[in-house]
Amino acid sequence: MKNFILIVVLFLFSLSKKNDNIHHQHKGIRALKTTYSENTSQILFSRKNGSDNGWSIYGIHPDGTKEEVIIPFKSGQGEYNPSISPQDKVILFNTYRFGGWKLATYSMDTNKVNRISLGSNYYTNGAFSFDGKRIVYEKNIGKSTHIFISNLDGTRETNLTNTISNDNRAPCWSFDDKSILFYFKRNETNDVFSIDITTKKVDNLTNNSSGNDFNPSVSPDGKQVAFFSDRNGYLDLYVMDITGENQVCLTSDLHSKNNTYNYYKDSNLYWIFKVSWSPDGQYLVFSNIKSDNVDLFTIKKNGTKLRQITNTPKSEYTPVWGNLKN
Repeated sequence: MKNFILIVVLFLFSLSKKNDNIHHQHKGIRALKTTYSENTSQILFSRKNGSDNGWSIYGIHPDGTKEEVIIPFKSGQGEYNPSISPQDKVILFNTYRFGGWKLATYSMDTNKVNRISLGSNYYTNGAFSFDGKRIVYEKNIGKSTHIFISNLDGTRETNLTNTISNDNRAPCWSFDDKSILFYFKRNETNDVFSIDITTKKVDNLTNNSSGNDFNPSVSPDGKQVAFFSDRNGYLDLYVMDITGENQVCLTSDLHSKNNTYNYYKDSNLYWIFKVSWSPDGQYLVFSNIKSDNVDLFTIKKNGTKLRQITNTPKSEYTPVWGNLKN
């Protein structure tokens, strides 16, 4: 991963423990066809298009076919980190077109982009609530990063983490929209936590002292959480119960010198790696490194049917899986 890290650093510069004995699945990467129940099921991700200096947001079918640009590069570092609304018609994403990272929405009906971030701060990692009525996101305040929730238009903004940590990241909603899952550093490592929106009660879900856990994603039925961890010295995808129990590594078959990883030594990479559940809750899409760049993979939630769905000279970042109607 060291060569890739250098490439990422140069690119960015130029653009401005629940369980110690985790059971590992050994199923191998298989080239197979997978049937999904939703004919509107689509994976969105970010990648540079041609000679563009920044990213565009692409769509691709879950089997790796029918790739197309959904939101083209506009300016600066471009467009990345999409989130699909439960109503299937709107994409929330990060864009540089308003000066620094801001949040915006893109309508599949009108092809129009609407700015959501109301201030001059950097806003990143936005995600729709399960009912589609609110959003959660990171917002930089000085040298701190906090988790906020707001209405869809950015109004009635609430800071959830101002008394917790100065570096809170990668928020997502619980199934009932009453809590936010995110991660921050405690006792020298990152853990995945949940915070009750009303009471502000915080629970440590991964509680892992042997490595860093980050970038959670809640299953459509609210029963499981997928997340990344470097506890074994690699960039691994895990699933666990929503309570934090039964943490299982799914990606030991991807272990190689290319995806060795340490969150703090390779901290410029944490934002690239995302995981997202299929609409039926049976599969996951995630970004990882198999060779010298970042590709997208799908895997069944029990660790079977691991499949690489992109294989290009460029890297694919921040995937999300949802139903999207054109």
